[in-house]
Amino acid sequence: MKQFKDAQLTYPREWEFRIMIAEAARPISEEGIAEILMGREVAVSAGKSSKTGAYGTIVVKLEVQSKEEVEELAQKLSKVTGVKFLL
Repeated sequence: MKQFKDAQLTYPREWEFRIMIAEAARPISEEGIAEILMGREVAVSAGKSSKTGAYGTIVVKLEVQSKEEVEELAQKLSKVTGVKFLL
């Protein structure tokens, strides 16, 4: 485990966010996510849904330049209406 903990990531690199959202808020969530990512080259796809259909996943892939950029994006994305969890 120590090797993984001490591993250094190199930037720029491709990064993937898995954004779990409440399906009832999907249109609002998608708009909020799009606003944060505006002007960036991103690949967006639908991920899996929960068994009950109450939650879904949006997968976003993009290039990031630094760890700080990843942290900033994660913070902004986690505050979007309807976002329940961010991986």
